[in-house]
Amino acid sequence: MAVRRTPTITDVARLAGVAVGTVSNVLNGTVPVGGERRERVLAAVAQLGYRPNMLAQSLRRRRSPVVGICVPRTSVAYFAALVEAFEEIASDGGYHVMHVLTHDAPELERQRVASLLRYHVGGVVLVPGAEPAPTLDMLAQSDTPVVVVDRTARGYGFDEVTFDNRAAMRDATERLIALGHRRLLFVVRRRKLVVTQQRIQGMREAVRRSGAEVSAEILECAAEGELGTRLALALTAAARPTAVIVSNSTFAAGAMRAIRALRLRCPDDVSLLAFDEPQWAELVSPSLSVVRQPTHDIARMAWELLMRRMRGGAEERQQVELKAQVVLRDSVARPPLQARNARRRKA
Repeated sequence: MAVRRTPTITDVARLAGVAVGTVSNVLNGTVPVGGERRERVLAAVAQLGYRPNMLAQSLRRRRSPVVGICVPRTSVAYFAALVEAFEEIASDGGYHVMHVLTHDAPELERQRVASLLRYHVGGVVLVPGAEPAPTLDMLAQSDTPVVVVDRTARGYGFDEVTFDNRAAMRDATERLIALGHRRLLFVVRRRKLVVTQQRIQGMREAVRRSGAEVSAEILECAAEGELGTRLALALTAAARPTAVIVSNSTFAAGAMRAIRALRLRCPDDVSLLAFDEPQWAELVSPSLSVVRQPTHDIARMAWELLMRRMRGGAEERQQVELKAQVVLRDSVARPPLQARNARRRKA
């Protein structure tokens, strides 16, 4: 019985009627190939069932075709969308992704990244936690290309892709104040996180600029199980907040549950806005107001920077800061007193 020979890149090139280098460029994305030639190569790959030899590729490139992605968790919609975006971009470029989770635990973060380095990944995309120094030190001592995403890592010389958290929070706070809200509550997981500090700065800037008497409080809740109880205390206080801003989609769901458990109405009794846009944001009632992060643009830019590093084509450190968008939906409205006064004026 004859054994079928495994197709080679030469077979693909012969069937497609192109050079071997053209096939390599199509599969690896090293040089753009478009139009009919690209289609012929992809058709030949599919017809022959050709699979690139990943080990051989990594030896030729001197970099593994596997990229490590390290994020705190995927229960948060933003991080899940970020990982999916990287998966899609990597697949299009002929790369593979190995992702690990840190749960914002410094030692676990160091261990997870160390495991990626032991696998000799070609590069690492890192969303660092609140105390990332040991992890960043380890990466700096390795020769592995690194791009830091979402959060900054000053002093390490890594490329960074973030969005302007301070401006996004400033915009969100200004819009809430313009609606008449004077008691704001920002619910965060870890106050020490750089992005949390940036958002707090943005909130305080908006309050100062408004010239109004505005109370802007911070509620830190590292354990998700405590969110309902902690938020219930805040929402039943004598001077309860009229608007709650939460730092991620998980907290948004917890805040909605807490509001309903207290038999409060959103937005009639309290408005709600989230940093993050989960898939269910427009499916719930009221629809959730969000700060929409440029997830795919962040992933695309980070990937481009990482590829340059992996191919030895970048020298100076690159810092890219994108813009987020505040989207107000039904979960945000005028606070109760202002809403009642507006109805009286109309009457």
